[in-house]
Amino acid sequence: MSKFNTTKDWQKVPSLDLSLNLPIYVGKWEIGKGSGTYFCTLKKPNWFHRKITQLILGWIWHDK
Repeated sequence: MSKFNTTKDWQKVPSLDLSLNLPIYVGKWEIGKGSGTYFCTLKKPNWFHRKITQLILGWIWHDK
């Protein structure tokens, strides 16, 4: 029997923390009308930035 195949020499490997924390999105930009393309954000832009983006780029803001 091989001395490398014994369990007495095994070391305890610490288990990894496998909890998955997903980001919390507060809203999304709809890019194009009816295209189904969205850009999600973690912080809600202020009303002025939302309005200017809608006027210039045509993106629509949706709250979650």
